[in-house]
Amino acid sequence: MTGLIEEYQYELKKVLDFAEKTVETYVNCIVMFSDWLKVKYHLSPVKAEGDHLCEWIEKVKGRGVSFSRLEHHRSALRTFYAMLYKMKIVKRDIADAIPALIKRRNSNVMPVSESTVERLLEAVDQSTWIGKRNYMIISMLWALGLRISELTGLKVGSFEPYHDPLNRTGLLRVRGKNKKQRALFVVGKLYDNLMDYLSHEESPKKKKDPLFPVESGKAISNNRVQKKIKEYCKEAGIKERITPHVLRHSFATEMYHAGVPVEAIQAMMGHDRKTETSVYIKVSDAFKEEALTLLTLSGRALWQQ
Repeated sequence: MTGLIEEYQYELKKVLDFAEKTVETYVNCIVMFSDWLKVKYHLSPVKAEGDHLCEWIEKVKGRGVSFSRLEHHRSALRTFYAMLYKMKIVKRDIADAIPALIKRRNSNVMPVSESTVERLLEAVDQSTWIGKRNYMIISMLWALGLRISELTGLKVGSFEPYHDPLNRTGLLRVRGKNKKQRALFVVGKLYDNLMDYLSHEESPKKKKDPLFPVESGKAISNNRVQKKIKEYCKEAGIKERITPHVLRHSFATEMYHAGVPVEAIQAMMGHDRKTETSVYIKVSDAFKEEALTLLTLSGRALWQQ
């Protein structure tokens, strides 16, 4: 199995030109599937049938994972078995048996208030370097609306602290979906806290180092970030559901309530389509109607009109 995993990594990275984080995610999906298949059916992936793949997707879905995470598992299986078929290791591509996933249109993600996030941050003990790291992670998820994969993929060099130091303004270069890059301003208190974090003796220093490591050269995982947020919520006595994705929704909603044009929110969140952004704005029906009206305006940025 080790040899197939290495071939799969090469296929994703060199042939399909996937991002390093995507390669890691897809490989982990295949390893999890292989372990489950071995334990339950005593089979290797090469001997699996389409029904096994469908059962695995149903099992993952039953864990309550997000739609995007479920799509990762489906895509991993499809690319893995397409490779096996191309290499003539299997006679047919059994991944065709996996049905297309349907995403529910109505999102049940509810944003949380600024005061709730402040309670969450207050639960973080900043007397240690790990505490400072975790405080910055939550702060940046909320204040910048980052996807969790974007945050864990940040390098020290992603942050340019001297964009406008007199006005406490830095620039964060984020690599989003499909390797698309965008630049976000880091200002005010967030700027000060990030500078303080980076000046800590235990913080990474080289530009290629992960901005938020768990050990030298290794970035914190998505799962660990989610776990830490859950632990802090418990410590703070917060009953509302808070995840990195909830914080992203909260960012969009706060920006809209603050009067930021929808097109600007779209750019900050790295959305290709304006309709994607409207899904993240959780406000009253009247506000939603106004938001949708703004989305139908001309292509020029609203502040240029």
